[in-house]
Amino acid sequence: MVKISLDNTGYTGHIVLQPNISLSWKANLRIFAFITAVTLMVAMYFVSRGGWLVLPFSGLELVMIGVSLYMFFHHYNHIEVIHFTDNQIVVERGKQAAEKSWEYQRHWSKFYIEEHGLFDIPKVRIKSHGREIELGSFLGYDEKQQFIRVLEDITQKFINKVR
Repeated sequence: MVKISLDNTGYTGHIVLQPNISLSWKANLRIFAFITAVTLMVAMYFVSRGGWLVLPFSGLELVMIGVSLYMFFHHYNHIEVIHFTDNQIVVERGKQAAEKSWEYQRHWSKFYIEEHGLFDIPKVRIKSHGREIELGSFLGYDEKQQFIRVLEDITQKFINKVR
């Protein structure tokens, strides 16, 4: 998801980038609770019929599903915020608050677009003075195209202002 908030000049403000996560953590926990209940009911049926060996494997299955769910949500539940000021571009990444931050001088920074990334989704990088990071690596094709258009527009307006 790409959220754009620019001021009247069109070259200062911020862009918020978020992965498209279809369900919230609470909704995922509800689904996991339902899967757990159904799995344990089936396992208890087999235990009552003498198939006690089903119970440890059912538990192992639930642990694997729970760990996978947590790892997926933990990996994809983050935000990137790109702040544009007259003198700086600041990139912040984190979950609830900025955990990492990079500052670039606006006049010396360049955005690079690599057209043929994974699954033909372009890669966007910001580079200045030998430091480089990728932006929006989690965005899909359409969102990445929107992000690129916004970056091109902001950059062009800033260049016109400087001249």
